[in-house]
Amino acid sequence: MNEKILVTGGTGLLGSYLIRLLLDQGYQHITATYAHSLEGIPESIRQGVDWKKMELPDLEMVEAAVMHQDWVIHAAGMVSYHPADKYKLLDINRTGTEQIVNACLSHGIQHLVYVGSVGALGREFNPETLRESSPWLDSKYATAYGLSKYLGELEAWRGAAEELPVSVILPSIILGSGDWTRSSLQIMDRITHGSRWRPGGQTGIVDVRDVATFILLLLQRKLTGERWLLSAADMTYAELYQKIAFHLGVNKSFQTAPKWLAHLILSGKNLFHRSTLGPDILNQAYGTFSFDASKSLTVDGFRYREPEQTLKEVAAAYASKSSQYFLPW
Repeated sequence: MNEKILVTGGTGLLGSYLIRLLLDQGYQHITATYAHSLEGIPESIRQGVDWKKMELPDLEMVEAAVMHQDWVIHAAGMVSYHPADKYKLLDINRTGTEQIVNACLSHGIQHLVYVGSVGALGREFNPETLRESSPWLDSKYATAYGLSKYLGELEAWRGAAEELPVSVILPSIILGSGDWTRSSLQIMDRITHGSRWRPGGQTGIVDVRDVATFILLLLQRKLTGERWLLSAADMTYAELYQKIAFHLGVNKSFQTAPKWLAHLILSGKNLFHRSTLGPDILNQAYGTFSFDASKSLTVDGFRYREPEQTLKEVAAAYASKSSQYFLPW
């Protein structure tokens, strides 16, 4: 366990679970980055970790973080579907990844794991099953966020072409416990305190612990040069909302919002309240997309947790009102 490991985005949902897993596994040389503040980070992962501030794209900060490392897990990034964030997304997710890759090449990193997104998979038809081989398409289902993650992934593969050992993972919606006001975890507040309207499509979900476990397996087994889609189950938003509401004890019946109404709601929200959601997510949220993650199951010893158990545990964590609560491993 002598590898020196950098986790970018250590304060995020996946980053925090990666750090916890590495500490539990006995790794002693862990560096993690944060963009703004360590406030809200559980004390259990503050200790034993070298925390460095890193705001992407800042070349000096990137160089300082990557220097002297053996493994780099690039989990930092921005998630937004607000139209005003398009160029910021490209700066952070594409240019920031370019800087990470260049630093990895300069410092002889042994293995880079790039945390991409299923948003980088092209969607042409509805319904459609997506897999690792699905190419990016600039279709009506594309988003600025998806484009930024795709371009960031291209930087990772450019590094691979220059002999950097690279792995790419593409998780679907990651569920776990953490900052309930950020990214995918905002769904808990929407279900508990939001309206009865929900999207009409289908998506994939995956437990944050499974994603962290898979990344560590890639590193330990030196599985490089491949793309891996990670998703435990396909679920309609109707199922997802009702299941989470059930586990939360929320007695609410959800209805599918007509697309025009969803557009109106999002436009109004962005007009009066700054949100990370925008109309460009609607075609995707109302599409019926399935995710073929069978390739990930070919990694010996890897299995996904039961989605129902994940939803139950996430609901219990949310009910505890703590952003520092880790789901039991």
